Amino acid sequence: MADIGYTESDERFGQHNHEGPTESAARTSSTSGAVGRFLIFLGQRLLYSALVLLAIIFLTYFGLEMAGGAGFGSAVQEGAVDTIQYVGRLLQGDLGMSTAASSDVRPRPMGEVIVERMSRSLGLLAISMIAATVIGVYLGLRAARGGNKRSLGIIITTIIGVSVPSFFAAFLLQWALTSFTRWSGQSYLPAGGFGWDKHLILPVLVLGARPLAQITRISFVSLRDVLQQDYVRTARAKGLRRGAISRSYVLRNAAIPILTVVGISFRFALSSLAVVELYFGWPGAGFTLLRSIAQRDDNLTVTFILLLGLLIVLFNLLLEISYRLIDPRLWEPPSHVVEGSKQSIGESIRALGGSMKEVVTDNRLTRWIVKRRSRAVESEFNERQILTSAPQEDVETPFIGKRSIWVTLRRNRPFTIGLLLILGLAVIVLAGPLMSPHNPYTTQGLVTVDGQLTRPPLPPGDVYRWGTDALGRDMQSLILSGAQQTIALVIIVVVARFVLGVLLGAIAGWNNGRGIDRAILGLAEIIAAFPNLLLAMILILALGIRQGMSTFLIALGFIGWGEIMQYVRSKVTALRSEQFVESAVASGASTPRILNTHIMPNLFGALVSLVALEMGAVLMLLGELGFLSIFVGGGSMIELPGVPPVLYSD
Repeated sequence: MADIGYTESDERFGQHNHEGPTESAARTSSTSGAVGRFLIFLGQRLLYSALVLLAIIFLTYFGLEMAGGAGFGSAVQEGAVDTIQYVGRLLQGDLGMSTAASSDVRPRPMGEVIVERMSRSLGLLAISMIAATVIGVYLGLRAARGGNKRSLGIIITTIIGVSVPSFFAAFLLQWALTSFTRWSGQSYLPAGGFGWDKHLILPVLVLGARPLAQITRISFVSLRDVLQQDYVRTARAKGLRRGAISRSYVLRNAAIPILTVVGISFRFALSSLAVVELYFGWPGAGFTLLRSIAQRDDNLTVTFILLLGLLIVLFNLLLEISYRLIDPRLWEPPSHVVEGSKQSIGESIRALGGSMKEVVTDNRLTRWIVKRRSRAVESEFNERQILTSAPQEDVETPFIGKRSIWVTLRRNRPFTIGLLLILGLAVIVLAGPLMSPHNPYTTQGLVTVDGQLTRPPLPPGDVYRWGTDALGRDMQSLILSGAQQTIALVIIVVVARFVLGVLLGAIAGWNNGRGIDRAILGLAEIIAAFPNLLLAMILILALGIRQGMSTFLIALGFIGWGEIMQYVRSKVTALRSEQFVESAVASGASTPRILNTHIMPNLFGALVSLVALEMGAVLMLLGELGFLSIFVGGGSMIELPGVPPVLYSD
């Protein structure tokens, strides 16, 4: 961890400003060089961002064509033509007209729609993110400074924000508000609608719940690591106040990972924006985007996705500038990683392939497996040597470590509870269908209950313990079988996201500012420009929802790795300037070995939290897709007499 605050405080309080002409000229030259460096950086990023936005336009048209049933070749051709025409109109200032954003059949000018709807969404997003950031950092700092009980309570509370889908959280809040209003006879908050007053409270709570949970968790991990550093202990020993230590030493040294998770949380807030606005009747960009997709208003759909992509690009640009203002060493790559920066594209691709191969084949896990195998072979050889030698007396070998394991489990209650929950989920994954009392796909019409003909849904009883749905399918069997598919799907998707995100993030962070870094970051920005919910829906429909779980694996794995990549990239970028990394380079260690052995262990605690957050993210996304009638296998809406419409899938 870089000792940023300590160095600057020494300079601020321990030095005096007695500059001569030479020092003044050197300072002026340094300032002009810094300005030039910033302008070059800004120009490169803006040019690169323009290419990203162009790719967003094409991919939006391409995805809409694929979702509409067009073939791949036809979708590519139509997407390219539509992209050229759209960019031409955009350069002329002709945004066109829209019917999806109109309250009647008369079209409205796109400029008017953009100003009206985007301002509402930006206000909602800004209030939610500011509140989540301030409260999350405060709670993370409290948890890092507090004891085990306080930190455990805060972290467990954040699980609610990670685990509850946005539409279900909105339902719970509306239900609680309605119940309280009926009980008290007074209405304190509106349950929906638009307004810059009390109408904001419920949407802000739902939209900021997940960002708050993410920021709190990562702030806790990052701040706890900083509080254990030697320079913080030195500041305490000097008698500095807690507030001064937090401002000058703790928060600044933990600012880069915290800002990174704020950026990640902003993407998740964008993903939930459409559902939140739809549920609360907030007529913003997300609400309008869903209407434009449903009404095939492609011009409006592309415009709003382009604006959301522009938000992501600008947010990432602000993050990159903030990183360099916090730690000025990041303006230039360290001398020990400059070598190879002039590689050609082909050399970069070959080097990337070699690095990925070495990272996969030469890491702690593979070395542990190899060591275990060599020990087993050596043990077998020694055993044969002993058997062929003189007979030995039986010696009782004590079992070492069993008691200490049980003591650890008893003392670490959160770990024990989590382990039991994981074991329970494993049982459901492995034996869910075996525990199902009935076939979950068997439907029923009229059935005889207590001598009377009754039609589904049936209440809980001896035959159907949890009752049936409107089609007569056993609810317990449906839940157990569905839980097996859902949990297995979530585990595979999280593993795929984690492996891809960590691998690409490590490579991009080590090569920060180079072509390979810009390519990886650009791909992540293109994906992040689309709200996760909408992109997942378009990909699933384009790949074929009737294809089963494989479609969901591809779609959900494709859209989620960028958040992990961005966090790992920011940490690797900051750590590559440290002295222990420079020493490893000087000793001749290869880049993959440095990443595996020296850098990744410093990310372990945060990565564990990210995996837990990703599990919740995938579950939330599946829940929100189900809210929009997108689920594994697809299905159709069935309407029966006297029964509400129900979705059926075979």
